[in-house]
Amino acid sequence: MPEARAMDKSLAEAVAKFVDALHHIYSGIDVRPISNFEDEDFTFQIAVPGDLSIEEVLEACHKECIKVEDEYDLFILPQVIHG
Repeated sequence: MPEARAMDKSLAEAVAKFVDALHHIYSGIDVRPISNFEDEDFTFQIAVPGDLSIEEVLEACHKECIKVEDEYDLFILPQVIHG
């Protein structure tokens, strides 16, 4: 059971790092977990104000995903929408 707790803690740290990084870059966004599409570890819907470019935010999300994925060995899928 200690392995499961360590894994849960690691996943929680990864998610927190990803969300914090995005909020630091774009303070007006809303990040929430959604159901996975396939085999990713986490899927997030990132709702951005209409004045932000979805493509720009998606690119920033991918950069942050890569950082977190490399550090924690997991896969995060961002879905960016206007909201």
